[in-house]
Amino acid sequence: QQQQQQQQIPNEGIPIGEAAEQNNNALRFEDLTIDDDLPLLERVVRYCRSGIALQRLVHVKMLAETAETVGMNATLSTLVPLLHPLVFDPESIIRQHLASQLLPLAIVCMVVLDNDNNNNYNNDDSGTVAHRLQHPTMQQHVVYNESGYKVVTSAIVSHLHALLMDVDMDVRRAASEALAGLAPQLKPHDVSNVILPIPLALSQETSAAEGGGGGSSSSSDNNNNNNN
Repeated sequence: QQQQQQQQIPNEGIPIGEAAEQNNNALRFEDLTIDDDLPLLERVVRYCRSGIALQRLVHVKMLAETAETVGMNATLSTLVPLLHPLVFDPESIIRQHLASQLLPLAIVCMVVLDNDNNNNYNNDDSGTVAHRLQHPTMQQHVVYNESGYKVVTSAIVSHLHALLMDVDMDVRRAASEALAGLAPQLKPHDVSNVILPIPLALSQETSAAEGGGGGSSSSSDNNNNNNN
């Protein structure tokens, strides 16, 4: 019996399943309490996996700033694996904010953010994500990490593709803006190879769906005319 109870409580101490329903009122305040003493990375990992939607939302909004704080290696090894479950989170507001975090997170994954690589600039923030977002087309100053670049052009682009097909319009809009922002951050040949096929495929799917609907309508009209 003790072992069953332990199996129902994940590491962050949030009850799941039937235990959650039974203890909901008693543990509500405890569930919503966030341990601010945790190191930033550990805190974001723990609460992005939380069974409480509010905790997930708060920490999904922190993904980009956490990525820039902890750097490329920790982002690739620890934060990127968090993304896939969040893409399919039951809460649309969480999926929407996730989509808005993916562009700056992608920059941390693939671009070597080092002021020494941008000596032609006099700005103090020339090696930051903010600078890359403001100056996306200055490719001559970009140093890519190739393994991180592959993660972006495969996993993160795949996540954006999934979010672009989301049932919620706000999620689709956020994903569309992220994908459009990612395009100038990539190597020019990858814009046509990696980015453009996504809107083209979505456009074809939309046209096919509309065509199928139109065909059914026409067929129905013809049948009505024949009956008349």
